[in-house]
Amino acid sequence: MKVIHQTIVALALCIGLHAIANTQRVLGPESDSGIKGPPYADLVKYFSTLSERYPGFVQVNNYGTTNRGRPLLVVRIAFPTQYRSFAQTNPAILISGSTHGDEYLNIEDRLPEWFLKEGIHDPSIQPFFKAGGMLYIVPIFNPDGYDARQRGNANGKDLNRDFTVKQANFTGFKEVETRALRDLMATQLSLYKQRLVMTMDYHCCIGAALYPWSYDPSPSVPPATLARFKAAGQIIKGSFGADFPVGRTPDILGYSAIGTSKDFYYETYGAISFTYEGEYAVEKNKFPQHTQMWKGLIQAATTGSQR
Repeated sequence: MKVIHQTIVALALCIGLHAIANTQRVLGPESDSGIKGPPYADLVKYFSTLSERYPGFVQVNNYGTTNRGRPLLVVRIAFPTQYRSFAQTNPAILISGSTHGDEYLNIEDRLPEWFLKEGIHDPSIQPFFKAGGMLYIVPIFNPDGYDARQRGNANGKDLNRDFTVKQANFTGFKEVETRALRDLMATQLSLYKQRLVMTMDYHCCIGAALYPWSYDPSPSVPPATLARFKAAGQIIKGSFGADFPVGRTPDILGYSAIGTSKDFYYETYGAISFTYEGEYAVEKNKFPQHTQMWKGLIQAATTGSQR
């Protein structure tokens, strides 16, 4: 009996340690999506072909360079001028991924061509582009971290803790990647008289959608804005299941984060901003759910932009 008891205790201890390890992998400072992509240079070559294959609808631009000399690429999708109308302010949406270099999901890099091949023809998405809307996609926001398969950039810095959030008395933009994207969006929004209506930054691995604020204690989101976040959350749940968690970072993840992109875009532009947390190792298999989600979110963003 003593031997059996010791065996049970040892087994329970192993299970407990395994559970703790999994919790640390998901919730702790380390991260890994369990999904490995091609070398960044190969992705750069692939994205460079989009302009030739979908002329008039897409531009692929270099908006900066990383510390290790890799280009920072943005894919901008819009209807040709003759097919769109223009308002005083036109809607814009920003999608980014691999902010943490080891959290690549194989979703963000597939979205540009899906929008170009199928999305722009979808009746729920077309009104966005016809209204002068532009879609900005930064598939790999942290190329140095992506190629090194590490969370931080070449300086070892967490880019999702490097966005200025005035409400939290936090000053960011110390890294070249965050400064370059900040400047890109400010320039583009001003040049094309756009209003940033929505952002989504893809991460891993808790399996949830997070909206502001990321830090705690934090101010309350105004009721009308909170209703818009929750409405977007229902669209996300419609694609990923009624029990898919949607809420603030402290409430869902159990910790506070200062300097996140979603807090910056919400505070600076009033955008409905989310962090999407994918599921470890299998998120790449959910691409149809992501495209369905974007049909609903863009339709809602288009309606909201008319207010």
